[in-house]
Amino acid sequence: MRKPRRVVITGLGVVAPNGIGKSAFWEALVAGKSGIDYITAFDATPYPCTVAAEVRDFNPEEFMHARRVRHRGRFSQFAVAAAKLAVADSHLKIAAEAPERILACIGTAMSGAGDVYETARVEFEKRGFEGIPLMSGVEFAAHAPVSHVSVELGLRGQGMTLASACATGLDTIEWARTEIGSGRADVVIAGSTEAPISEFCFATLCALGALSKFDDPPLKASRPYDLRRDGLVLGEGACVFVVEDLEHARDRGAPVYAEVLGFGSGNEGGFGAKINASELALRDAILGGLASAHETPDSIDYVNAHGNSLPEFDLIETRAIRETFGRAAYNVPISSIKSMIGHAMGAGAGFQVAATCLTILHGIIPPTINYETPDPECDLDYVPNQARISRVRTALINAHAMGGTHSVLILGAPRS
Repeated sequence: MRKPRRVVITGLGVVAPNGIGKSAFWEALVAGKSGIDYITAFDATPYPCTVAAEVRDFNPEEFMHARRVRHRGRFSQFAVAAAKLAVADSHLKIAAEAPERILACIGTAMSGAGDVYETARVEFEKRGFEGIPLMSGVEFAAHAPVSHVSVELGLRGQGMTLASACATGLDTIEWARTEIGSGRADVVIAGSTEAPISEFCFATLCALGALSKFDDPPLKASRPYDLRRDGLVLGEGACVFVVEDLEHARDRGAPVYAEVLGFGSGNEGGFGAKINASELALRDAILGGLASAHETPDSIDYVNAHGNSLPEFDLIETRAIRETFGRAAYNVPISSIKSMIGHAMGAGAGFQVAATCLTILHGIIPPTINYETPDPECDLDYVPNQARISRVRTALINAHAMGGTHSVLILGAPRS
């Protein structure tokens, strides 16, 4: 019987509101530096929320030709930049690999509902279909980013798109693990991207009542698990990984950040922001992830939590961790990096994966900032306000999608 293939992460590509590149991203997280501020993409003064986590100082021409930049949506630009950063970080020489053995999977929740759709809609209202930018019909599609990543990297293997709302960033890693584990691929370029900070898209989330109204100062608006939390802060960006077979990585001398040990999922069987079964679905995902990884709650050194600062979501997450971890729930450190970078929807869980890889590498847990007034119902160790030095060998990552799905990924430190 063939020995199961082990799957590892060897490259990190990060385009985040608090830093472009893994080093800038990590330094900001450890320092508790927020990327949240007043919105500059449009005039937000008419809206109940005026803050977001924008990726500023992003120059797409540093990563692709100017002619291509003009026709690509922002979420595709982010994906290309993150993919190139990940490949460079992993020292992967794509031209030296069998082309059919490198696949790509890039996910998104909002697709091009930001700048691509918004620009097309405005121009259509002004001048009819003749005013719509030529490439709009293909550029706001969810599949656009993986197509552009394939073009830029010269990939010939399968290109896959996933869209599972806020769980997307974890689900692309699991897709990569499955394809490599089955022997269909040696390497997968996997990740997620999002660029939803445009007026109409932003307005829909205001109408839903999901966004925080706190803005004094803006960097305190996202406050997971805090008693005064009142909603999420919308973010943007992309995170892409080089995921590969362990033996393949060893043969080429690649750096290994973490091994993908297991995955679990749960489904509420409902839809909306408030579903009574969500606690049970997250419990299913956690238990499934632990079983898949052959781990127990006592072996988890850190939980990188969804923690999006919506009152019900943070409470449900806390309850599910208590139920599944038992007494160990009060001993495991938990933190939410969304307190610093907001919630980038489909890309949000990708940022969690990158942060967890770097936590394992450096032995430092990033904090949950803005934790000032404890909520008696959220009573776990959320690593408040200051990073913590801690040896992390096995970590659990949780992503909770408003559409009713939950995903859990288990990562482990590189092992012999």
